[in-house]
Amino acid sequence: MYLHKRFDSFEDLQQKGKNLFVVSSKSHDILKRNLDNLKITQYFKDFVGCDEVQHYKPAPDGILILLDRYNLNNKQSVMVGDARYDLQMGKSASVKTCGAAWDAFSVDSLKNEHPDYLLFHVAELKNIE
Repeated sequence: MYLHKRFDSFEDLQQKGKNLFVVSSKSHDILKRNLDNLKITQYFKDFVGCDEVQHYKPAPDGILILLDRYNLNNKQSVMVGDARYDLQMGKSASVKTCGAAWDAFSVDSLKNEHPDYLLFHVAELKNIE
């Protein structure tokens, strides 16, 4: 049930006109397989794996690729992550950051990165502007 609610949140974000992307430390093929296995690939406009970047997280390469590829405004983009490296990557790319405390190994490590948002429930994502 928890996973189903998470996927509902992806759909809610799509309906609000939000573009969703994934930047992962997994390779593109493995990432796609995982998204396919979870049956959530359709929620994401694109995804970037570690084999597509020159420098891995926390370097901003993955985000910068997506900003460039889709002509996105970094001031209107948010990196949502459950690890400090995700938030560091977002800051390095000059996008807003959101700590995903509902899935974090360490909420304190997220807090220490001083994200723009720190959310404790997936459904709260739809409140980010």
